[in-house]
Amino acid sequence: MSLASAPYRLFCFGYGYCCDYLGYDLVGREDWQVAGTTRDAEKRDILKERGVEAYIFDKDVPLPDPVSLLENTTHLLISTPPDSEGDPVFQAHAQDILSLPNLQWVGYLSTTGVYGDRGGEWVNEASQRQPSSQRGSRREKAEDQWLSLFKNYGLPLHIFRLAGIYG
Repeated sequence: MSLASAPYRLFCFGYGYCCDYLGYDLVGREDWQVAGTTRDAEKRDILKERGVEAYIFDKDVPLPDPVSLLENTTHLLISTPPDSEGDPVFQAHAQDILSLPNLQWVGYLSTTGVYGDRGGEWVNEASQRQPSSQRGSRREKAEDQWLSLFKNYGLPLHIFRLAGIYG
């Protein structure tokens, strides 16, 4: 089966540790095509050597032809760090993502930092977000951006609030 005819396509914005862990498992499967972005040309070349369709992306360098590059994406994982304006993927490509006809799932990697410092008290998914750091506030803004697409357009969104990333 050729990559072009693979029934599933994972596209990862911010192909770092978490995305690579998932992509590494999928890249050898016949039914998956794996693609993603990095800010670094050297890392892009390494990813390509490993079978990942890789592109350069950051806030100042959006995808050059997003309709073509995101074509056939069924699963989208967003791991890019937000800035004061929120998520750079949302800013550059929200409308492109909404137009994807085969999109089945969108994952956004956020942080438990959106809950803020609760002094050791328990929090869960139903807890109110009260970020107490700039990083947490930026993630909260990015979550709100993606949630707006879920609420207004039915984007199949799953937000993961990670406690920490090691690797």
